[in-house]
Amino acid sequence: MKVKSRFPITISLFTVTLSVALALAATIISYTHFANRTAALTAGRELMERSAEVVRLRTGSLIAPIDAIAQYSGDWLDVTAVPKASGHPARKRLISFLSAMPQIANIYIGYDDGSNYLIGAARTRSEDQLKEKGAPQETSVLEQIILRGDRKRPIRIERFLDEYGDTLSSNSSYEISYDPRERPWYQLALESPHVARTDVYIFAGSKEPGFTVSKRHANGVVGVDITLADIDLFLDSEPQAEAGVLAIINEDGTLLANSSIGDGSMSGDDRMAALSALRKQALNPDHDKVRTIDVNGHPWITHLSAIELGAGTQENLAIALPLREVVGDITRASQRTIAVSVFIALCSIPLVWLVSRSLSRPLKVLAAGTQRIRNFDLDQPFPRSSIIDEIFKLETALDQMRTSLQTFGRYVPNALVHQMIERQETPEPGGERRDITVLFMDLENFTAMSSRLQPEEVMNRMSRYFEIVTQTLLAHDATIDKYIGDAVMAFWNAPNSVEDHPAKACRAALAVIEACKAETDSWSGEGLPQVRTRIGLHTGDAIVGNVGSSDRLNYTALGDTVNLASRLEAHNRQTKTSILISPDLARRVEGAFSIRSVGEAKIKGYDKAVSVFELRS
Repeated sequence: MKVKSRFPITISLFTVTLSVALALAATIISYTHFANRTAALTAGRELMERSAEVVRLRTGSLIAPIDAIAQYSGDWLDVTAVPKASGHPARKRLISFLSAMPQIANIYIGYDDGSNYLIGAARTRSEDQLKEKGAPQETSVLEQIILRGDRKRPIRIERFLDEYGDTLSSNSSYEISYDPRERPWYQLALESPHVARTDVYIFAGSKEPGFTVSKRHANGVVGVDITLADIDLFLDSEPQAEAGVLAIINEDGTLLANSSIGDGSMSGDDRMAALSALRKQALNPDHDKVRTIDVNGHPWITHLSAIELGAGTQENLAIALPLREVVGDITRASQRTIAVSVFIALCSIPLVWLVSRSLSRPLKVLAAGTQRIRNFDLDQPFPRSSIIDEIFKLETALDQMRTSLQTFGRYVPNALVHQMIERQETPEPGGERRDITVLFMDLENFTAMSSRLQPEEVMNRMSRYFEIVTQTLLAHDATIDKYIGDAVMAFWNAPNSVEDHPAKACRAALAVIEACKAETDSWSGEGLPQVRTRIGLHTGDAIVGNVGSSDRLNYTALGDTVNLASRLEAHNRQTKTSILISPDLARRVEGAFSIRSVGEAKIKGYDKAVSVFELRS
């Protein structure tokens, strides 16, 4: 016998269904989160590109007019005129430039003889510097004239003008250390026929850092100043400065200008960390790159691009923004989507429970039914009530299996079928030696009776007879081996162990004789011969198991024990008895039953005579 392995680890249908549903939900949510994050980063890159382009264009509009002033200064009719103590012919033009372009700190004309004429914005000087010069409070424009030429002592004249260009006060001095010819903007312009731009340096008048755009003319240089503070203010005015950082950085990483802390949502530490990351990024020669960086544990997105700051010189325009500011709307929409998805997944749990319950209830009924089959309780049919096609088919198949087993049980000993189901055994040819009690029985004068009756009547009488015999034997734990015409073979203690099987076999034999007597007596009318039941019993060792081929087996007992029981049954004819038992059986049930010796008999197949005993009620 082959015993199948069992799998005790089980899981409920609800758990499986819920696990699958949650796994699908988690997959969808994860994919949605990943897709939204990818879309957000893509949108962030595009937004940063557009923001950088806008800032670049606005910065260009800031610097381009200054370039234009320097570029076309050589075309001024009065650019070569040397200033006088009273002023310069270009005075109104320079003041108008200063008024129209607030980004200009100073505009001046330096000459080869060391003279200089300057119009500057008073706002670029500190209050202390203006007080030191004696400037009135209403001062808006500074006019400074330095005259050298062939003078032995250069003179500096300063006038303080209001917003309309009218003189408020003036002063003069002979203590002059300033010489335009020594300034970076002047020297750089002499080296190039085109507009030139200095590096950042400290302006002589305001002491502020800045740079100058300048160009050579016939007998001097025109220069236009812009302070880094003004560029800082410009960067502060950009929307990106409210929550992020804007900066202009040299290719060597030097910070030229940057926005200050905006709306307060950004800490100083975050601002410094972002600036540090931007300066490192500027050292990379690749421009127009968008990156994501970590700023104190938070994701930021940066953009670095080239920008012209006068005379065609290029710096780096750097923008850094918290990722949440760039893609906040997309992120919030993604979070809402995920939240809704989680909510739907959680709300689906009761639905999954209801669905799994509607599936599991009929499956539990089927499981109970299969357990009944395992116990060989085959009378109760399976319900066929499920609306699920697969379960309905399973119900039908199991009920058909129940019917088949029920039919199979009519041909094979029930105990054997029950054992195979219980142990999950696969029947194979072979057997084992067992101590069993074997019963053979048949009907005396059956052939004579059946020859006088119609076959249908014979079949009806035998069916009633075998029903009585079968029920009586089964009630006494017998295993019915086979029906052979009018004969029956049965045994005890196989396949299941039966306690005190010799005594049970004797009681079964007595019960069969008593139960069948009324039935067989009813057949004796109409001139038919008397029919009576004869039984032979023997106890001993026999080989019990499956006999036959690989495709058809018969569970039976073989050996001398079986043969002797059969011979004893036949010997009843000579002794005119109903139940004959062997001496082995008689010894094992001695004292429990009424037993009479009927002498010794010569039994076919045995060399020596066998003692024979009658079992009586």
